Amino acid sequence: MTVRVSFADLTHMGQVVAANTFPLGITMVASYAQQELGGGIELEVFKYPDDLANYLDGEMPKIACFSSFAWNIRLAHEYAKRIKEISPETITVFGGPHFPGSPEEQKKFLRGLPAIDCYFEFEGEISFVTFFRALQEIDFDWPKFRDEKREIQNIRYMSGNTFVAAPLAEKIKDPNIIPSPHLNGVSDKFYDGILIPMIQSTRGCPYQCAFCWEGGPYFRKIKRFDQDRVHKELHYIGQRVGDVPDLCIVDANLGMFPEDMETAKEVLAIQKKHKNQWPRTILAATAKNHKERTIEIIELLGDTLPPTGAVQSTDPDVLANIKRKNPSMEALSKMADIVEKHGGQSEAELILCIEGDTKEKHFQTVSDMLNANYSFIRMYQFMMLPGTRSASKEHREKYGFQTKCRVLPRCFGTYRFRDEHFPSAEIEEIVIATNTMPHADYHDCRDLHMSVEIFNNDSIFFDLIQFLKFSGIPRIDFITATHRRILDKGGPLAKLYAEFRAEEEKNLWRDVDEVESFVKEDGVIDRYVDGEFGTNELYKYRALAVFEHIEALHEMAFGAARDLLTAQGAMTNEAGAYLDELSEFSLLRKSAPLETDRAEKRTFHFDFARLLEDRFRTHPSEVECPDGMEMEIFHTDRQKKLIDSYVNQYTTSLIGLGRILLRANMNRLYRTVRPTGGGAIRPPKEVLAKTDRLGGDQKA
Repeated sequence: MTVRVSFADLTHMGQVVAANTFPLGITMVASYAQQELGGGIELEVFKYPDDLANYLDGEMPKIACFSSFAWNIRLAHEYAKRIKEISPETITVFGGPHFPGSPEEQKKFLRGLPAIDCYFEFEGEISFVTFFRALQEIDFDWPKFRDEKREIQNIRYMSGNTFVAAPLAEKIKDPNIIPSPHLNGVSDKFYDGILIPMIQSTRGCPYQCAFCWEGGPYFRKIKRFDQDRVHKELHYIGQRVGDVPDLCIVDANLGMFPEDMETAKEVLAIQKKHKNQWPRTILAATAKNHKERTIEIIELLGDTLPPTGAVQSTDPDVLANIKRKNPSMEALSKMADIVEKHGGQSEAELILCIEGDTKEKHFQTVSDMLNANYSFIRMYQFMMLPGTRSASKEHREKYGFQTKCRVLPRCFGTYRFRDEHFPSAEIEEIVIATNTMPHADYHDCRDLHMSVEIFNNDSIFFDLIQFLKFSGIPRIDFITATHRRILDKGGPLAKLYAEFRAEEEKNLWRDVDEVESFVKEDGVIDRYVDGEFGTNELYKYRALAVFEHIEALHEMAFGAARDLLTAQGAMTNEAGAYLDELSEFSLLRKSAPLETDRAEKRTFHFDFARLLEDRFRTHPSEVECPDGMEMEIFHTDRQKKLIDSYVNQYTTSLIGLGRILLRANMNRLYRTVRPTGGGAIRPPKEVLAKTDRLGGDQKA
């Protein structure tokens, strides 16, 4: 008998495709099941709710499997609940990281989501096949299995009031027993021009970070997939990916192993032959240590791999509290400098309000990463993730976590099951104060985040920052001066900050029950979809600033720069003339950067083509043109194609623009420049670096 089984790793669709990556974990479970069970199983994998709904219009599956993440657990449960109402004999199986760690919390979790028949903790491939075979022996009689309290490795479920938790199996010793969901065709349906392909070359993480699901002992040992498999997957994806520019590698520490250099070499070989130079960007967590090899990979791939300085904090006491050890600031700074040299974007990651954090410590962490020359700093709020030590009762009490709940940004919408349409929203818990950081200090830190997002990230004012460096003015002084200038002087940007703070407060609720009750009210989900509630405030207001207030940003940034230069005694007539022209040139490049049909010609007295080519490392006095030089500012055909691919993925809605700012290296999207009269195109350094590595010519 062939048994019908569905596997769903769902994404919300209310505003955009919220989780716009291929399903990977659940396709590995499905692939292993297909290999081991052969003709005994008829399976299909789903990402989009509509696709699953169409499938459920027909015959119900015998087993319905769902991935459980922070961004889809409630949506998955809503479908499981409706499946059970129509087909009580269908067995609903969940697995994934969104699951508590202690038996007491696991029991509470399962009682709160009663449509889950059973949950498999940690790796699910072998466990699911073992479970399937055990069910086969009793003709898939779940009530019999449940009432007899049978145990299969890693399984957790409720049998009446009894919580059943079987022993955890050892971590899979050889992950190569799991077929590739790419090479066996299971993932073929997801090449749709929207979803980003994902691969994995290692499983596990040796670090013990308190805030991370992989920080527990189960994941301590790292296992690798064969390098030949990784290479074949890269080629398979490259042949099918179309115009999607990115690749996601889900390893916890890319660059830790020598084999990662082999992966990078294979990526480069594929780029050289691919019509779109895919992948343009690799989305990955680079090694927390082993920075030497990461640097070697960056030297090879240039701006394809933005390395992450995922420090979370630079304060030694905070790091001790979360059981984390960072590389030296010298090593982090060296990595950022090498990335800049290759025209890429260095990325840092910080978390606000983690164990022992204070306003002073957090400001210092931001300062340290700016001084280390990081061009993109991702500043996260502290989510309480089930199954982490940070979310445990012990840490909550020890550090005095004060939390509130909110709907997870973008993770909401209205969905269909047969003739019914139902709302669904994901809810997360975040820390908004601790016994070392009052809520008022938390707000001050979030205001600073806003300034860093706007004036530092994506190197939007890199040209200006480089000029200030010639006078010994560091990046942090520029960001701090701009931040204070906005808060002190008022105007449209200060109003934007006030709206940002007010909207953050509006989206927070006392507890899960309160926000859950609110989102169930008639019409509320539509208000989330329309953007009244539930946005990622930081990205939303950065998008508003960059796309609607670009002139005000320039006025504020260049005003702060003039003040700093005056204080240094460096605000000469020559400096003033250069700043006037740089401001005009910068606005021409960055205003409405997604409007690809806009081209302008201007006469300047500095060779901005040469300055842009050299990433503004050359002093403007060396490229002064007293008689003037006419230049054209425009998008190349290659830039237009890249912009079109991002717009196709994310749209140009306000939420979509925020996603583009998050995902794209905006330096690639800002207009380029060339002298008029048939001169050569002078693209940004990151384009030149990529062209040189790939052995090609840059064409308009």
